[in-house]
Amino acid sequence: MNKKRISLSVLLVSSLVFAAACGGDEEAQVASDPTELEGKEITVGTWKGTDAEVRAFDELLAAFTEETGITVKKKVYNDYQTQLQTDLVGGTAPDVFYVDAFLAPELSKQGVLEPLDQYIEQADKDLGDFYEPAINAFKSDDQLFGLPKDYSTLGLYYNKQMIEEAGFTADDIPTEMEELPAFLAELQGELPSGVVPAITTSELARHMFVLQSGGTDVVDGDGKAVLSQPDQIAALQPLIDAYQDKLIQRPADLGQGWAGDSFGAERAAIMIEGNWAISHIEQNFPDVEMGTKEVPTIGGDSGSMMFTVSYSLNSDSNEKAAGWEFINYATSQDGMKIWSEGAGVLPSLKSIAEELNLQDDELKAPFVAAGAYATPWQKGDSLSIVAREYNNLLPAALTGDMTLEEAMKRAEDAANKDIETQLQ
Repeated sequence: MNKKRISLSVLLVSSLVFAAACGGDEEAQVASDPTELEGKEITVGTWKGTDAEVRAFDELLAAFTEETGITVKKKVYNDYQTQLQTDLVGGTAPDVFYVDAFLAPELSKQGVLEPLDQYIEQADKDLGDFYEPAINAFKSDDQLFGLPKDYSTLGLYYNKQMIEEAGFTADDIPTEMEELPAFLAELQGELPSGVVPAITTSELARHMFVLQSGGTDVVDGDGKAVLSQPDQIAALQPLIDAYQDKLIQRPADLGQGWAGDSFGAERAAIMIEGNWAISHIEQNFPDVEMGTKEVPTIGGDSGSMMFTVSYSLNSDSNEKAAGWEFINYATSQDGMKIWSEGAGVLPSLKSIAEELNLQDDELKAPFVAAGAYATPWQKGDSLSIVAREYNNLLPAALTGDMTLEEAMKRAEDAANKDIETQLQ
């Protein structure tokens, strides 16, 4: 999955918001037979993907047109944030377009996304086959604003050769997070010079499930940041301690910009990263023999992050019925099999994952398992502010310039000051 991160603070002028919101109140129009819409044309907006994704998407469009007679024009954005914003303001946005879960609350609040609940009900579409976290990622105010086309989760990667030469096996890697630091300390003494036991990305997008593992959400019901509660500090402190003991380092500490490159360059034996790193390492570091496992549990509970993208319907579209038919087909078993098999992504339908035997795939299985319990990277329309301040202040705790409590309280206060300003 292509994980575009878009931060749109001022997406639409008020007149567009009003018009879009009114559009969302209209009764859904669903054709009793999709072929009734034969000859209709819709536009679907995407961002540029890999060559495999482009081929799979073209195959999906061809199959949809053959099935329904509806033709599809692609609109591929090179600068998704700027170009989509311009199109939404100008009334030229596609009928259907990708929406990152991170953005779904903000866009739904702006009124540019059509609620899909009536369409789903009229089409009698079964949502039970979707991974529940993927569906929940596109819910706001008890309405559903998109259907997930695929997803990615986090898993634990390990360098097989390094682990074995250090005298361990994959089974020795703890399945509980509480036991991981002690293992990394043992591993540290057996690794070659210049190699660290583990690598981390110091971002909320990787740590949110950890902070929430004690039961406190990072954003409260009023959209305010919550980062400094005792259970959150207790959950995150082991990471700080491990970093200061040099059991875990950041990519920048090793001269790289991303954990996947540090792992691929064999500067780290273990990393927790998304399934997108599999193809990256296979293509760019073919000599590295890797294994994967599920992220270790915290307090006995499984945890991971989920990154997912929907097909969503433009509330201002003149072809909502045809646009819905595309969403319905693309997220059906037939459509999703074409996409996920061709693009090599994880399908958001459990039945397709089973049909493709992904639960038995040596490398992908842990990421598929996480689809049932992962925390979606979505927490209301203020998450971008909360993440920014967390990402800005966490390094000070890692390096010891501040205590974790001080860094998180400053991040919380700075985020809430900005959130309060925007609410005025």
